[in-house]
Amino acid sequence: MPSPRTASREVCSFTSKQWSGRPADGAGSMFGGFSVIGFVLCLLLMTFTPALRDVGATMLFVAAFATAFTILAILGKNSSERAFLQGLTGTVNDVMLELTADRTNQLSPDGLRSLLVEGGSLPLLVSGVSGLHLKAVPQPSPKPQQNAKPKTDVVTTTRIVIAATPPDYGIRSFDRLLETATTDPGFNSAAS
Repeated sequence: MPSPRTASREVCSFTSKQWSGRPADGAGSMFGGFSVIGFVLCLLLMTFTPALRDVGATMLFVAAFATAFTILAILGKNSSERAFLQGLTGTVNDVMLELTADRTNQLSPDGLRSLLVEGGSLPLLVSGVSGLHLKAVPQPSPKPQQNAKPKTDVVTTTRIVIAATPPDYGIRSFDRLLETATTDPGFNSAAS
């Protein structure tokens, strides 16, 4: 007997630019960029403030400037990703509530985050019957052609899907009952 087919329907999708789960990625390049900006700003301030003309003071100013603005940038990205994840959790919870009619299946933002980061699936019961799974399916962007310039920014699209696999225990027993009823003449006469 063939195995049951799994059908899936997309709940929502997002890209790694909207939510990466790692807001501190690229902190080194941010620090480097802010260091350059801090050095240029320090050069401009040297004309007005003679204390910055010292090498140690310049290095301290550049380091403090770059550190402060890198932290602010990471905190801003973290805040925006957290707000996006909360909205995404609300959408997923609405769909799960509609399908299962059970509020105990609701996910917290941390629960959805672990599902997205670790992968796997979350089984859902519909009226006590298994067969639904909530899954996160990442799809990296297509590979560039051979002659094309390589992209430095690889964008991954993640789809959150509900996958349904019909339970086979009820179908197999019904198939056996139907086969017995149609092939065994004694069964038909006993049933009438």
